[in-house]
Amino acid sequence: MRYLFLAVLTLTLSACFTPNGNRVSFSSLNPQTDISPASPASSYEMYSWYNGQDWAYAIFENGVKISSTFQEITQDDDTIVGTRYVLDKLLEMPRGTKVYWNLKRIQGFQMPSQETVNDIVRSAKKAGVTVEVIAWPN
Repeated sequence: MRYLFLAVLTLTLSACFTPNGNRVSFSSLNPQTDISPASPASSYEMYSWYNGQDWAYAIFENGVKISSTFQEITQDDDTIVGTRYVLDKLLEMPRGTKVYWNLKRIQGFQMPSQETVNDIVRSAKKAGVTVEVIAWPN
């Protein structure tokens, strides 16, 4: 039994060294596998309004403060002007992202035409991003 143990130990230790005597790291013997869980999908709120020349959009990760006003949101530095550019932004988001568009609790926002809304929702869906229109503002 003692000889069997020594034989197994010798074989195990010899596998950790190369023929020239250099030690082989354990990580090189086993492929690296990322076993961390997938990150949960992010969620965003998106607001839209017509600024007098073009459609403008604001997108906020994890939403805005409940006390936010129309003016605070529309004057944000990250405002996106132009439907083409908001679509680019949506298509850059990771698959599984959810975007909730125009929450009714803040007055003053508008939606573009139904055709434009449908195009944005459909294009984002093809990229794996869900855009859900929460409520059409009055």
